[in-house]
Amino acid sequence: MGTKKNRFVFKCLEPLNERGYMTAMMMLISTLLLAFVFHLCQLTANERAFLDREEEQFKKQSLLVLGMKDTISYIQKTGAKTTEKTFSYEEGTIRATIQSSPSEIVTITLSGTTRNETPIFAVIQYNQTLHEVVEWSEG
Repeated sequence: MGTKKNRFVFKCLEPLNERGYMTAMMMLISTLLLAFVFHLCQLTANERAFLDREEEQFKKQSLLVLGMKDTISYIQKTGAKTTEKTFSYEEGTIRATIQSSPSEIVTITLSGTTRNETPIFAVIQYNQTLHEVVEWSEG
């Protein structure tokens, strides 16, 4: 049965080939197939770039949180009022600048870079009596 079907298909395509349409049809199908493959490649590249940006954003956030926690524990252990401290992590490096005010609020300025040299910056206000972060702003 398969050979009869193939013969039928080839008999139908034979007049198209004689008239010169077969080459044009194959070129059109090839062009559409190549366009589809290039489209898939572009989609994959865009998705990879998006995931890389998301990963970098996650690293920035985790680096700021780690820096905030270590700075607060440093303040609680040493009682430092005004100082600078540098913390190094796997994700990057953070420099914390601690400034006390007359009230119980301590202003912590975190600045640094990730391993990919992406700059990060945040200002945190920490209440020493309540032991909680009052305000967090990123730049």
